Amino acid sequence: MARSKQPTKLTARYNIPPSPQLTRYLLRLSKPSLEKLVFDWLKTPICAPNFTPTEEDFQYESDPVDITAEEAEEAYRGLNSRKDIAERVFEREWREGLNMHQVAQVDMQYLFDHPSSIKWTACELVLEEGKKTSIDKLPKFEPIVFCKSLLEIMGPMVQCHPYYVSHPTLPLTLVRLSLHNPFPLPAQPPPQNQIFYLAIPTSSPHLFFTPQRSKLADICRKSLPIALSSQHRRYDIVSTSLSAKTLEALIARKGHGRGDIGAGGGWSLYAVEGEDAVDGCPLDITRPKSKTGKRRLMDGDDENPTDDADGKERWKRKRVAEGRFGDSALADDGSGLERVEVRLREEWPRRKGLPGPLKATSGNQGGPVGGIGGKGKGRGRPRKENTKGAPADEGDDGVPDVDETFPWKGKKWMPNIDVVLEGTHVFAGIRTLVERGVFDGEMIPTWMTGEEGKSIGTVKGGTIIPVVAKGIQDAAASAGRKRGRPSG
Repeated sequence: MARSKQPTKLTARYNIPPSPQLTRYLLRLSKPSLEKLVFDWLKTPICAPNFTPTEEDFQYESDPVDITAEEAEEAYRGLNSRKDIAERVFEREWREGLNMHQVAQVDMQYLFDHPSSIKWTACELVLEEGKKTSIDKLPKFEPIVFCKSLLEIMGPMVQCHPYYVSHPTLPLTLVRLSLHNPFPLPAQPPPQNQIFYLAIPTSSPHLFFTPQRSKLADICRKSLPIALSSQHRRYDIVSTSLSAKTLEALIARKGHGRGDIGAGGGWSLYAVEGEDAVDGCPLDITRPKSKTGKRRLMDGDDENPTDDADGKERWKRKRVAEGRFGDSALADDGSGLERVEVRLREEWPRRKGLPGPLKATSGNQGGPVGGIGGKGKGRGRPRKENTKGAPADEGDDGVPDVDETFPWKGKKWMPNIDVVLEGTHVFAGIRTLVERGVFDGEMIPTWMTGEEGKSIGTVKGGTIIPVVAKGIQDAAASAGRKRGRPSG
């Protein structure tokens, strides 16, 4: 008995038969985007359009002939809706279904049409011994070689179809990896948790990926450092505590030449290139105008404040905001972060003893501490034999500055405060509040101006301590966890 020839590898020509799920996959696109894809498919050999007559043609014509690509394109132009386009796709030119290459193109076109539909997280590529990579030691990224190496690593465990394309507007390469179980091969488009996106910026030690949580995605993440490494140079991937919904926001902070901080906040003035650069060519006799000066002219502000007190105060607040935020944190800059979550771990000294609610705590005794608020021995320091479990004074020896378990026992107070800022552009909103006088622009810390280039972490001493993540697996867990308290 002869065996049936079933495909065993997920290649670009592997066909997914027509189904309602595949139709809905196409209908996610707008009519112009769907038309653009279909016109490209008609001219691409790998998409294999079928121009032969259908069974319906034989019912109405005695001797139907094959149509040409130009005739099919003209027929698609005459259709009124995307539903009509999808019906003709599965009734005529692609009646056997779409292959994996076409499905990948549909996903990528949807990503270009809706840039904020996927959450991205940024990671840094470092040498295996923990050293940061310089530009001359970055691995030379070749999409064909990278995808082939990745398939060899995941081959026994995962069936993967890679698809890569250069971003039309940003200096990076997008890689889409469709992940499936080894057997059986898929008969429907993959769900979203099995599609892994990877973005590799040009001449940058950073990588951007989507933090899906699935077993197949975990295998793919663990394989990335191996696929990027070479025989004599091993790399690892560590977290940067930065997540965003758009690639533009990540490129603005972790793109080519942005470094660890990303030149945010007031330092953004020095990251501008071209005619708006602060440090221009030394041979140029004309001083370049900054975007800040252009924005003043657009807003109608004068260089000098007005005579009334309110006008002077508004002018001062705008100048302070320009000094703290520079050319960043503008509502229309296209690089906004939608969510910033931090845990405040600041130390507060105790000046006059414990806070009010904690004065009733007396350790092993039932009465108030030091006789406050009742019959006691005055306000003097309690005796040594009665101080077990009671709050310690600032001068006591052996008492820690901060007690994590019992905060009222330490010399200093460190409350656990979680701050979550959400919006279409968090730092642009903070800048607006500074200009309106709600926030004091001279006192706000650097993590509220975007200067540190991080969106997740713990604030201590006014600076974000990034989330400790030793590998890409921990980075995905910190970026893709459920909303709640930031990890400390």
